[in-house]
Amino acid sequence: MRIRLTVITLVLLGAGVAVGVPVSAAGHTDTIGSDRATVRERPGRLVLANAAAGDRAEVTAYCGDWVRIRVTARHAMATPVGWVLRANLTRASRPGGLAGVPESCGADADRWRDWVGAINAPFHSLRKVDDGWRRVVFGTGVTLAGGPDCVPSLNYVRRSDAPDAVDPAQRVSGLDLNRVSYRYVTRDGAVALISAPRVGGSYGVWSFVPAGCLLPKAGRQTVYFDEPMIQLRDIAGLRTGVGYSDATVRSRGCTRAVRSPGHPRFGYWPDPVNSPSC
Repeated sequence: MRIRLTVITLVLLGAGVAVGVPVSAAGHTDTIGSDRATVRERPGRLVLANAAAGDRAEVTAYCGDWVRIRVTARHAMATPVGWVLRANLTRASRPGGLAGVPESCGADADRWRDWVGAINAPFHSLRKVDDGWRRVVFGTGVTLAGGPDCVPSLNYVRRSDAPDAVDPAQRVSGLDLNRVSYRYVTRDGAVALISAPRVGGSYGVWSFVPAGCLLPKAGRQTVYFDEPMIQLRDIAGLRTGVGYSDATVRSRGCTRAVRSPGHPRFGYWPDPVNSPSC
């Protein structure tokens, strides 16, 4: 369940708007071949939605084992555009399945600023511990409240005239709800992404719950980290499990996270307008 995530930086919230990625005139049609596919903000990073087996997908670019798609879903999704693993697709997973698809790594780097409203164990973040600043590569364990409304769902929906809402038609059964990790809360604070393995399993399944269903673990004051957080522009060469000094992090372009003004119980997040320098 240790999946590295990243900080969200710039927003275009138009559903399905392709940004900076060339698409061939003929297009590259495909389908989701696995039981589900996590649709991410960038290759290997932030999870925004889940596609389901049989969903149609237009392939617009690839980067290593990751493929950028536009999904035509038969179910609710917060966004139909993002990156999935090549193995999740039917045609693209085969030899030659990406023939003619342009390579475009990092084209979505600045697409989703403020899509979510917490610091979210991002790829470029560190937290303060006794021996200095340590990289964050994981979420925090939480307690999930009971009741039918708190059963995880594979997707949520974004609405212009109402808060984000979990889709009750996509509930996930068989998860070990004693091993839930928090990942992020959506921008309006209404929905949270969690990770939990199936009963007897170890691999975390991404799913969504109403944010009010999350309770801090015993001994913590907030759902996310209580301690101060920072973000770095450059994390090259920084190892996990190592404490780094103030001087080191400042030399790499350091900005401070602040207590969320709208959702303080979720802990720290990067100020989306004016992140203060360290």
